[in-house]
Amino acid sequence: MKTLIRILSRKPTIYLLTTVIYLLLTTIIKWPSFNQNILWYAAGGLIGVYFLDIAEAFFHLTPSPFRTILFLAAFVVVSMFIITSSGSFIAKGLVLSMYLQLVILQIGEWRIMKSLSGWYRMISPSVPVRYQLIGLYVFALLFFIETLVFIR
Repeated sequence: MKTLIRILSRKPTIYLLTTVIYLLLTTIIKWPSFNQNILWYAAGGLIGVYFLDIAEAFFHLTPSPFRTILFLAAFVVVSMFIITSSGSFIAKGLVLSMYLQLVILQIGEWRIMKSLSGWYRMISPSVPVRYQLIGLYVFALLFFIETLVFIR
């Protein structure tokens, strides 16, 4: 229980706030009137904020395999499949929220270190910074596309 409380309190407020705003905006656009799917979507979204942090702590993963370009590539495929094929709004909220968390993590690391080399450690020790930034843009663009597919 202490580990869970530590995880919940360790998450920067801006990550949670950004996700809540994203969930509210997508909810308003997708559902102009209230229905039960909103509750499932919100529940999945709130779980998604902490899902990777809990998995890392529970399985004692250091360095995190979730913060790699290989995981991101696989996650894009899986999340697009869930958004386009699943009828579960809790699953859709979960993957969109996790995707947003991964984008925010990359942006935060870029702002602090001006590099995302840690994300590429599994494929190459020295990926040029230009390609790292292009990867971030592509990943963010795919998130935007998945969001549009979800709200259509």
